[in-house]
Amino acid sequence: MAGSIEKRGKNSYRLIVTNGFDLNGKSLRHTKTIHGSKKDAEIELAKFVAEVQNGFVIDGKSLRFREFVEFWKQKYGSKELSPTTYTRYCRMLETRLIPYFGNFYINKIKATDIMQFYDLLEKDTQIIRKKDNNNTKTIRPLSGKTILEHHRLLRAMLHKAVYWQLIVSNPAERVQPPRAKKPHRKFYDDAQCKVLLENLATLNDDLIKYKVAITLTIFTGVRLGELMGLEWQDINFRDGIISVNRSSQYLSDTGVFTKSPKTESSIREVAIPDFVISLLEEYKIWYEAQKTAYGELWYESDRLFVQSDGKPMHPSTISKWFVKYVGQIGLPVINFHGLRHTNATLLISQNVDVAVVAARLGHAQITTTFNFYVHPIISHNRKAGNVLENLLLGAKS
Repeated sequence: MAGSIEKRGKNSYRLIVTNGFDLNGKSLRHTKTIHGSKKDAEIELAKFVAEVQNGFVIDGKSLRFREFVEFWKQKYGSKELSPTTYTRYCRMLETRLIPYFGNFYINKIKATDIMQFYDLLEKDTQIIRKKDNNNTKTIRPLSGKTILEHHRLLRAMLHKAVYWQLIVSNPAERVQPPRAKKPHRKFYDDAQCKVLLENLATLNDDLIKYKVAITLTIFTGVRLGELMGLEWQDINFRDGIISVNRSSQYLSDTGVFTKSPKTESSIREVAIPDFVISLLEEYKIWYEAQKTAYGELWYESDRLFVQSDGKPMHPSTISKWFVKYVGQIGLPVINFHGLRHTNATLLISQNVDVAVVAARLGHAQITTTFNFYVHPIISHNRKAGNVLENLLLGAKS
């Protein structure tokens, strides 16, 4: 590999290294300017030749971070990510990442710059937005979990920059990820779940869709989007099986839309008991009556959970109703996703194989089920205490 030195000024030298040819047969030249003596230039040339030879030099003008974001959106984000994930990432970029890193050249971002950014996210601070005439943007302190989400996005984007040969290495890989506290996931124990089901049984027909939606979630553990994506064709009344094939989501700029489930393992079949089948049969009768009453005005979506005219329900309609309802009947308020947590926790407490629970939940890894859903419920907690009492102090007469 050839290398040469050109004198540029009194104490300035250009290093030139040629390495390979382009598609037109023209030699590829790498250049670097240094300041110092001729001896310094010779030493730096030897280093430069080694860097080029080992692939540590990338040609082309470096992009500013804000320019790279647009490139990433066009080439990857808008094509490969789900609409909801892409929208959430764009919000994170516009709100915090671009205001801070926007004017950095991506090949100049250092690990210390990223560390300082995370420090800023932990407290009230102001970020200068040079693009907007040096206006300031105040950002509120974020939780460790949210800062970790920003880290994962930035690291993944810079990983793409390395893959696309825009930068040599990923500075985010040299930053200790922010620590996030493990969330305390709320769920109902067996006694609370019985109270919920007993109250749901008293609801009148006008609220039957809510009764069915909540009961079905308790017995299947489906995600909210999966629940709202269910169609009648997914219900096998004879064998007591529901098939999870799609998810219903909402974005403000597109409205309600359908997408594939979260992961490949999320496409699954879940067995349901006769009690739930009977409830679904009752709901089907009510559903068909509604359809007949609307006649030609009925919107044929085949979804289980629809608005009064047959159009798919907004995914948050059920969840908002649920939070309000459990407060009214005196149960601790948990979010709708807590019913998924309830389902898994109760199944595991009854010694159902964790692999079976994971398959029903659509988890690709059993460890996910262990990490998030294995908790002792209070009745088993008391039983464990009694076991030790009997062992150590003797059974009560």
